[in-house]
Amino acid sequence: MEDLVIKNGIIITPQGKIRGGLAISGGKISYVGNDSSLPKANQEINAQGLMVLPGLIDPHVHLGWDREERFKDECRTESVTAALGGITTLMTTVRFGDALGSRLESYRKAKKIGQAHSFIDFKFNAFMFNQKHLDEIEGLIEEGIHSFKLLMAFTPEKGKEIGVQAIDWGFVYKLFEIVARIGPPALPLIHCEEAYITHLLMERLMAEGRQDIAAWTESRPSMAETMQVYDAGLLAQSLGVSLYIVHVSAKESVDAVQYFKTKGVMIYGETCPHYLVLDRNPDCGLLAKVMPPLRDTPDQLRLWVGLRDGTLDTVGSDHCPTLRKEKEKGGLWKSRAGFAGMGAILPLLISEGVNKGRLTWEQLVKITSENTAKIFHIYPQKGAICPGSDADLVIVDPQREWTLGAEAFQSRSDFSIYEGVRVKGYVWKTFLRGRLIAENGRLVAEKPCGGYVLTSW
Repeated sequence: MEDLVIKNGIIITPQGKIRGGLAISGGKISYVGNDSSLPKANQEINAQGLMVLPGLIDPHVHLGWDREERFKDECRTESVTAALGGITTLMTTVRFGDALGSRLESYRKAKKIGQAHSFIDFKFNAFMFNQKHLDEIEGLIEEGIHSFKLLMAFTPEKGKEIGVQAIDWGFVYKLFEIVARIGPPALPLIHCEEAYITHLLMERLMAEGRQDIAAWTESRPSMAETMQVYDAGLLAQSLGVSLYIVHVSAKESVDAVQYFKTKGVMIYGETCPHYLVLDRNPDCGLLAKVMPPLRDTPDQLRLWVGLRDGTLDTVGSDHCPTLRKEKEKGGLWKSRAGFAGMGAILPLLISEGVNKGRLTWEQLVKITSENTAKIFHIYPQKGAICPGSDADLVIVDPQREWTLGAEAFQSRSDFSIYEGVRVKGYVWKTFLRGRLIAENGRLVAEKPCGGYVLTSW
């Protein structure tokens, strides 16, 4: 007797649709097939002909900023946001503690905090700022942390303002050498924006008195992103390592990723929903300040094509649950960059992607689940609907219309850059390892049940 059977659904896999259902036992999927062949179970759910998807994996999240207490609070609040949006695994950076010193204890503490407060499963990406961090890589790997993030966007002076250390290409080279020696699943992640050019342009625009959100885009042009995609790609090609480019925003950067793929480089491209649907003059103004910045319609169109043809591999939120006061303090040039966005991934990809013919359902689950799980070596435990995989599932009503906004997302953030946007496609139920955790826009799990996901070698 199985624990749970979900029947009468349309199961979406990257290989195609299956009309039927699945069985769950011990938190794992035990059977997938047509309804008539499903085994008996203690509980049965009628999917009502709706879409059954693997739980989404968000590879790009920033919880807690630089305070432990905030990390604890946001493990709870933002995991709720994720669950409501069909996300069952998130990957976050950890900034609390001494950001420039030894980090192992902070990651160990963060793991315990997540297990006590998160409603979904989680994994960590480690920032790399100095030699101390490089020296800790073997210890990080023992803790199950295999992805190492490089932040190229700040000059030394600007880095000090936010408590990070600027890094140069010599440092990147040293990290790539270590990754080459270790091999997969070790993976460098890189934020591409040329710091000195963006700093120069920002100073000029500030001198002109510009405070409009479009000036932020002008200060961080596509060229500043794309030139570093080429730099990183050439290093990866030379040293024979895999490479993950976070939040690709520019059409030229998509072309750069495509170029290196044709050369046999194991390069992966990620984009975010805001780059797919918003331009440099959004209705929410300053609230949409983000790095890299919002761009223009030609960039959006190229990003969609990149997702469809496989040039871009994943979609992450770059979720940063800032408050309105943090965004408005100091005006355009001094306010904090970033915003909450996890809850919008699935509805926007359905509304603007599937419903407009830019993506198929099969492509959607590939870029939100399967690809991410494979790149970060947690497949097929995650990212798949097949026997033996974790029963992380989302039942979606593709016809239900609703309105995006801060109230619906239930994030710590008190605003949404998508406030009032109408979408078609609604998460009806979300399951984590066979347990129903969210239903009809509300959390139903009685207590946190998330766990740290180990990498498979």
